[in-house]
Amino acid sequence: MPTVFINGKKTNVPNSATPEDIVRALGAKFNPLTRAVTNTSTGKNTRLKSGQQYQIRDGDNFKTPPDRVKAADATYFSYKELWRKQVIYEQVAEISQKFFKKSTVELDDECNWVVFNGFLLPEEWRKANPGQKFVRMMLIFPDQYPDLPTNGFYLPASLQVPADAQHFYNRGYGGAFGQTEEEMEFMRQEQWKWYCTHIKPGAWQPARLREISDWRHGDNLRDIITLCIDVLRYPLDD
Repeated sequence: MPTVFINGKKTNVPNSATPEDIVRALGAKFNPLTRAVTNTSTGKNTRLKSGQQYQIRDGDNFKTPPDRVKAADATYFSYKELWRKQVIYEQVAEISQKFFKKSTVELDDECNWVVFNGFLLPEEWRKANPGQKFVRMMLIFPDQYPDLPTNGFYLPASLQVPADAQHFYNRGYGGAFGQTEEEMEFMRQEQWKWYCTHIKPGAWQPARLREISDWRHGDNLRDIITLCIDVLRYPLDD
């Protein structure tokens, strides 16, 4: 059986496997019906189709972000318990070191939002926006994070959209920040637009926390960043 890496974990899978087989190799806590699978071995994220058999090679690299749909009740910019802020702070610090070393990261004092100033646009977006390789990307954390995930993400409103990316809006929908007049005004003033992507119910599986560092054992900000990249490369059809 080939030895592969799934979310950085070394494991074995059959020579021929479906995306569901790859998810099952991670163990019982991962539901193959609520995870997407991408192969990153060639330097590109290739999204695998559910139920289809793929030839697996030694050293292949896979990621399994939560699957998404075209939303759970969330509130924003209200009260966050201290432990929730600590989780956000630790996750942002770790993600910054791993993925945004050469750029600045801004985290709101109340952990309501984070802006990554060096977010790498996928190839099709770079073609639609010549000269723009890295841009600002914002996530807004619901008050219930990490129990609830972020809902979509925010990119500069000036970006031109590739032909197959139709879900970039001046406001939020489906429970995302950006639905009220006040929230939409914030987006206008700060020149953000919202990219729509809702995580499928049941797909978000954060760890149960006995101590703050336990967040590493479940879905976290790394999975959200992976999903943001995935949705820009592979938009859902209407």
